[in-house]
Amino acid sequence: MAQKYAPYGLWESPITADAIAQDSVGLTAIFVDPVTKDTYCIEQRASEGGRCVVISNKTQKEVFGKDFNARTRVHEYGGGAAIAYNGTVYSSNFMDFRIYAAKDGNIKPVTPEDPNKLYRYADFCVHPVHTDLLVAILEDHTNDTPRTVRNSLCVVNSSAATVTSLVSTEDAEIEFYAAPTFSPSGDKLAWQFWKHPDMPWEGGQIYVADVHYNSNTHTLSLRNTKLVAGEANNISACYPLWASNDKLLFTSDESKFANLWEYTQACTKPVLSSVVQQDFCMPSWTLDNYSFALLDENGTKAICVAWRAGRSVLYVVDIATGSYVEIKDESFDFVVVNNVSRLSDYTFVFTGLQSNAPGAAMLCTLTGPSFVPNFQVLRSTASASAAPFPEGIISLPTPLEFKVAGDKTVYAVYYAPNNPAYAGSSIPGEKPPCVLGVHGGPTGLETQNLNWQKQYFTSRGYAWLDVNYSGSSCYGRAYVERLQGNWGITDVSDCIGAIQSPQISSLIDTKRTAIRGGSAGGFTTLAAISLDSSAASKVKFFASATNSYGVSNMELFAEDTHKFELMYIIKLLGGTKEEIPKVWHDRSPVYFSANIKTPLLVLQGNDDAVVPPAQSWTIIDGIIKSKGHVEAHFFDGEQHGWRTSGTLKKAIEFEREWYEKSMVRPTVAT
Repeated sequence: MAQKYAPYGLWESPITADAIAQDSVGLTAIFVDPVTKDTYCIEQRASEGGRCVVISNKTQKEVFGKDFNARTRVHEYGGGAAIAYNGTVYSSNFMDFRIYAAKDGNIKPVTPEDPNKLYRYADFCVHPVHTDLLVAILEDHTNDTPRTVRNSLCVVNSSAATVTSLVSTEDAEIEFYAAPTFSPSGDKLAWQFWKHPDMPWEGGQIYVADVHYNSNTHTLSLRNTKLVAGEANNISACYPLWASNDKLLFTSDESKFANLWEYTQACTKPVLSSVVQQDFCMPSWTLDNYSFALLDENGTKAICVAWRAGRSVLYVVDIATGSYVEIKDESFDFVVVNNVSRLSDYTFVFTGLQSNAPGAAMLCTLTGPSFVPNFQVLRSTASASAAPFPEGIISLPTPLEFKVAGDKTVYAVYYAPNNPAYAGSSIPGEKPPCVLGVHGGPTGLETQNLNWQKQYFTSRGYAWLDVNYSGSSCYGRAYVERLQGNWGITDVSDCIGAIQSPQISSLIDTKRTAIRGGSAGGFTTLAAISLDSSAASKVKFFASATNSYGVSNMELFAEDTHKFELMYIIKLLGGTKEEIPKVWHDRSPVYFSANIKTPLLVLQGNDDAVVPPAQSWTIIDGIIKSKGHVEAHFFDGEQHGWRTSGTLKKAIEFEREWYEKSMVRPTVAT
C-alpha cells in the first residue's frame, strides 16, 4: 500500500483511546511461595474499575473472589499487598482493608472486623516456624489527619484473627516502616525505618533484632534491636534480604550510588569489590519492589537489577568475591525489570517491560558458568481481544543527553513521529509538533518501556520527548540532590533547555511544543507557564499545557497531602514555610495564574488524597479571573492517577483534542 502524506499531528491512527483503555492491564507484582514454589501475579484491570486480581500461575485462575481487590493504601501508594507461604495466599483487600487468607479454595479474614476502615496492612512476612504468625506494616487512621496517622510493625495471628503491636514508639506520627523480613531460622527480623522529614530514599535505615517466641501466649517480641545501616538525611539503606541466618543483604547509597551491601555481626560492608556508578534499586514509592534476589540456597550469588542510561540491566553478583557479570538475551530487551524473586536454584521471576512489546511476568533460568539466560513468558499484558496494531507502528525510544548551565548533563528520551501508513508531512519543510512529558515524583524516572499513550500521539505525527530533569532517580544520589531547594526552577529550566538544545530543536517545531505532566510533573507544568522565575511564562514558550492532578499551592499541599509526603517539599523548597515564606509563595503557581497565557487543560480525580482537588480548583479559578484559557475535567471515583477504562479513554481524548485546538498549525498550501 502506498504511503500517504498529511500534516504532522493529523495522521490517522489505528491506536485509539478505546483500544488503549478497554483492555488496559498492568502487572503490579509477581511473587513466589518459597515452600511450594508456586508463582502468583497481581493484575490491575482498568475494565474492572482498576481492580487488582491475584492470579495463580499454576491454575491461571483468580485466587480470591470476583469482589476482591488485592490492593492496599499503606503510604497511599500501596504495594506489598500479597504474599504466599506453604500453599496459603495472604492478601490485603481494598474493599474493607482486612487481610484474607486463601488455601484450597477456602477464603477467610485473618484480621479483626474494621467497619470504619481505620487500619491498613501491607508488606507481610510469615514466620518460618510459627507459620500462622505474620509481621506486617500497620497504618492506623483512627485519627485520620496527615499529622496523626500512626505507623508501626504488628504481628497478625492468622489462626485467631488478632493483631498485636511489635515495633511502635511515641513518635509513630512521624515514623515509617517497610520490608520486614525474617531470617531463614526465624530467630532474627530485619526491617527498614525512616521518619520525617526524610523519604525512604533519603535516610532509610536498616534495623535488625532478635526474635523471641512466647509459647504460652503464641506471640512474638523483639530484643537487642540494632541499627546496622543507613543514616538519617544522609545515607539511604533499603530492601533488606537475608542471604543466610548470619548475613543480611541490602542496598545502600553511602557511595552516592545505591549498590549492594551486606551486614554480618563482624561488619557492614559493600558486596561489590569497587563502586559501580549505577543504582541497584529505584526509589521505594511503593512497597516490596525488590530489585535483587538470591540465586542459590547458600546465598553465594544474587541476581541484581541496576540502572544504566535510564534502562535496567541484569547482573549476576558473586557475593563472596564482589565480582559481577551482565546477562542479556537478544530475544528479550528489557528496559524495566521489577519485582525480582527467587524461584529455585538459578531460576528467578520478575515483571519485565520492553520498548517494543507488552509487559509480562517472566521466568528466567541461568545455565552454565557464563550464566546463559533462558527467558519464558509466564503471563503477558497483551490484549487477547483487541486486533493487533500494524507492524512497524511503534516509535522506539532514543536516549539523549544535553548540557545545561554549569556544564551539567541532563537526560531525555525522544520518540519520533512514526506510522507505516505515512511517509511524512504534506507541508514542505514542516517539523512535527512535540509533547514534552514531565514525570512525577519528582524523585522518579520516566522509563523507556512501551507506553501506548505515547504511541497514540507519535502514530498521529507528534514527536514525544521525556525529560529526566535534575532530581530524577537512577542516575545517582548527586543527580537527585540537584533539585533540593530548586523545585520549580531547575526542573523547569531543564525542560526548556531540552527543547532549546541543538539535538532536539533540530527535530521538532519548538513553537508547537506542549508541556504535560501529572502530580509533581503537573506542578512543573504549571510552574513553567506561570512562575515569575520561569522564562517560559514570560514569552509563552509552550504552545499548550496539560496538568493532571498537579500541585499549585505549596502551603495547601503541606497541609492537605497524605502523611508519606507531608514533609517532602521541605527539602525540595529548601526549608519550612516559617524559614523561607517568600520561597513558598514564589514557587506556588496559584499566586501567578495571571501570568498563564498558555492554554491549559486540567485533569483531576475527585478522590485524590495525595494532591486533593482543591489544588486544581484554585489554579482554575485564578486563570478564569484573569481571563485566561483553561478547560478542566474532574473524575468521580478516581484517586491519584487513572484506574478505570472510562477515565483512561476520556483523559487521552481530552488531551489530543486540546492540542488540536490550542496548538497553532501551519496552513496547507493550496
